[in-house]
Amino acid sequence: MSGRKKDERAVSIPEVKEIMEYVKEQMEEIDKEEGMSHFQEITYNYVNRFAKTDVKKAKKITDFLQKKYEIEEIYAINIVNIDPQTVPELRIILEKSFTGKTFNDKQLEIIIQEIEEIKSS
Repeated sequence: MSGRKKDERAVSIPEVKEIMEYVKEQMEEIDKEEGMSHFQEITYNYVNRFAKTDVKKAKKITDFLQKKYEIEEIYAINIVNIDPQTVPELRIILEKSFTGKTFNDKQLEIIIQEIEEIKSS
């Protein structure tokens, strides 16, 4: 299956998982025996293994980080994908972020707590 690129934007692993589930359904409708290509199958398996949350919560966390803390989109997506549990882990993700560099340890701890609240809601 080849296609033309419509647009390009960064997406989280849970979003890729949702896309790949749609691709799998479409490919099975087209040809049940053939199914997805080898590359699509590898991608599908990867995102199913590494998605840390569902797509709704991933989008909610990304939006939350961008709006409340003004964290750049790519870093917010990396936070969703990696799911840091400690301040040092979060600091490493944000070390090149213009906004993220300004947070102290207490602020980073609060961000981790707020992310956990979103994930558990």
